Amino acid sequence: MKAERTIKSRNLDVSQLRTLNTIVETGSFRRAADALSLTQPAVSYHIRRLEAVLHGPVFVRTGSRLELSNAGEELLFYARKILTVNDEAIARLTAPKGGLRLTIGVSEQLEDLLENLLLGLTRALPRVTLTARVGASEHLTARTAEQETDIAVVIGCARGERSRSLGSLQLAWYAQDAASLAAGRSIPMVLPAEPCNTRTHIISILDAQGVPWHVAYEGPDLAGLRAATRAGLGVIGLLADCAEKWNLTPVPGGTLPFHPGFVPVSFVHAPDTPPDVIEVAFSLAQVTLRQVPLADDPRRVTGSAA
Repeated sequence: MKAERTIKSRNLDVSQLRTLNTIVETGSFRRAADALSLTQPAVSYHIRRLEAVLHGPVFVRTGSRLELSNAGEELLFYARKILTVNDEAIARLTAPKGGLRLTIGVSEQLEDLLENLLLGLTRALPRVTLTARVGASEHLTARTAEQETDIAVVIGCARGERSRSLGSLQLAWYAQDAASLAAGRSIPMVLPAEPCNTRTHIISILDAQGVPWHVAYEGPDLAGLRAATRAGLGVIGLLADCAEKWNLTPVPGGTLPFHPGFVPVSFVHAPDTPPDVIEVAFSLAQVTLRQVPLADDPRRVTGSAA
């Protein structure tokens, strides 16, 4: 008889892969621990377990920063594919049974996420009837509080028990006429009308730098803001990597000596939204948001491993 051969399977731990992805998306071990409700030692342990699989480091230190190693970058690629399949499976398998009407909201700047959110919710909740609203984040947040919208993905900090953080989004400067931004001159700004979290963030950046600026255009909708920017009225701070999509001209590097920074993005839900629907929608929002430029380049992570 032939000797039987025992095959020992080796499996990647989904929770450890999620920790790796969260470190990269949030920018540090500490923020990842907060986002995952873990201790920092637990986060470090997850990375050590992944290093045991790689037989080498996941991160390497370069000066004051941590960067993914070559093997770490490859692991992150597979981690995101595995997490996507895992989250889609969980959403599908835990979907509530029976008919359901659901109104979802998406911030104007995140309108491109809507297609994938609708598709994912339809797959996860086969008998759902969907309605979508696209608008200002502040208005959508208010609608969820008033139970006119069931769930929403909005720009702004997570506040209260009906809000969860989805990470931070990278911004960039856009302007048709970069010459108008010469040093010493008042910067003409294209700004969303109040109330607006992005407006508040941009103004705080400008004031922190002590640069002169003035409002050249303000309006309540993104279409008007983009038109004003293309018309050369001033500079606007919007999500990075949207120049081609919105036909905007990025401000050349060095023209403005400061970065527009990052804005938080959150998931909010109405008080009476069923808990199982919340979990399905939140998982889908996390998956869908990976197409948007997050705060940190995937190869760079700030902070220590402690």
